[in-house]
Amino acid sequence: MRFRRWDFISENRADFGVQRICRVLGTSRAGYYRYLATAQERAERRAEEKRTVAEIRAIHAEHQGA
Repeated sequence: MRFRRWDFISENRADFGVQRICRVLGTSRAGYYRYLATAQERAERRAEEKRTVAEIRAIHAEHQGA
């Protein structure tokens, strides 16, 4: 998954610090903090996508796969 580096940073920041981990991974601290700041928006978007898929599947089943 694309965001595993951010998860890694979150899991290890207490031990090593965000700055050091970002430097080793070759990524930006700003990117990491942007990821944290937009977590709620991503969760809401995923929930909406799941609802949409469920609705599409229900309509598809209702119309015998057409």
